[in-house]
Amino acid sequence: MNFRFTDSRNITRTRSLTEAVFHVLAEIYRHSPWSRDQIMSDLSRPETCYFLVYDEKQLIGFLATQTIIDELEITNLAIISNYRRQGLAEQLLHNLAGFHGTLFLEVREGNLPARQLYEKCGFAQFNRRKDYYANPSEDALLLRKTQ
Repeated sequence: MNFRFTDSRNITRTRSLTEAVFHVLAEIYRHSPWSRDQIMSDLSRPETCYFLVYDEKQLIGFLATQTIIDELEITNLAIISNYRRQGLAEQLLHNLAGFHGTLFLEVREGNLPARQLYEKCGFAQFNRRKDYYANPSEDALLLRKTQ
């Protein structure tokens, strides 16, 4: 397969990008946890960057981040299920190698593949948010790394 990587700083943040992100989330979660308006708003913020991966012209995954001074939060990392286990999420995370400061995120406690990926990339748990997620109710693990 021929994958193409880019980031939202290199493309026009349009309604079509909003739709593409929405469809990735809807495929993964059945119902997108973010509305189209929330995605469009997020894409329009100057402190937000989306790193994108395409198969041909179809968006198949993304890494959403927001930066505030010397902290970078990973707000979402999503790969369509048919494209998982091919190293795409790890390649998206490599886009953050040039950031100097603290990176942090939250992940469902039961999401073992994601937790293993983040641990492989140097993240460590520093806290827990009890019953943070709904449907089903589950704790969020807060992970971080400094680079």
